[in-house]
This record gives sequence, C-alpha cells and structure tokens, in this order.
Amino acid sequence: MKKVSLIFLIFFLFPALAIGGTPKAGETAPGFSLVSVKGKPVSLSQYKGKVVLIGMFHICVPCMNQAMEFNKVRKAISADDLVILGINTSGDSKRAVQDYLEKFPEPVGFPYLLDPEQTVHQAYIQRDMPTVLIVGKDGNLKARSPGVDAEQLISYLKKLL
Repeated sequence: MKKVSLIFLIFFLFPALAIGGTPKAGETAPGFSLVSVKGKPVSLSQYKGKVVLIGMFHICVPCMNQAMEFNKVRKAISADDLVILGINTSGDSKRAVQDYLEKFPEPVGFPYLLDPEQTVHQAYIQRDMPTVLIVGKDGNLKARSPGVDAEQLISYLKKLL
C-alpha cells in the first residue's frame, strides 16, 4: 500500500504542483533582469507599456528555427511597436551561445540574453524547446506556446498593438 501511495505522489501530485505554478495567460509575467550577449543589461520591467515577444531558447535546431521566425516578425513589425527578446534559458556560457549564434543562417534582429542561473527557466517552468511567450502592454502574460511560425505570430501580435 505504501508503494502505491508513493507512486501516486511521484507521478500525479508532484507534476500537478509544477503545472500549478506555471504562469498562465492573464497572470502577471514574472520579471527578470539579464544581460545580453553584447553585455547590455535588460529587464522585462523596462518594457512595461509595450508588447514583448520572448523566445525561451536552448542551443538546438528547433530554437534556431524559432529565432529565424522571430526575425521575420521583426521585419514585419517595427521595434517601436514590438519588443523581441531571445533568452538562452539553459545556462550555457556566453562563448557557447555566441558560437551557436554564429551558426545561424542570418544574425538575430533582437537582443539575445544570457541566463546563467536559469532564473527565467525556473520562473516560467519551461518544458518545451523552444517556448514562445507574449507579454502584453499591461505586463500580463497573453500567450505561451511551443514553437510558432511568423505568420501566426504576426497576426496575433497585431491585435495586441
């Protein structure tokens, strides 16, 4: 009986608690302060009043592909209207991230942030690679999704601007 109870806790209760702590659409987006690969400090709070598109990335091909979709969004929507941020949420070194970015088919058109302590990964309880977040002008999380193509993002983002 104890074995069954332990299995229940491990497989059902603990994951439910983790999901319960995941920020959901409509809730305040957890803040963060990080540094870009170029050494510039960036905080989510500095963009209050703007729509912010965030990519939570690791060093992987799907994340590179999502970053290229973000480049398409950047070309379609002005930086005056939309902030785009990429975040390496796996705690990789600056050098490793720079080496990875150099392999992209084109340079990213947005700040790419380092998160050596994985604070964003923990605050948002990231499970998908990549994870796309959209924060509204009010600072609330509007959407959270695994990879999304540029066309869908542009359509959704224009409604928020």
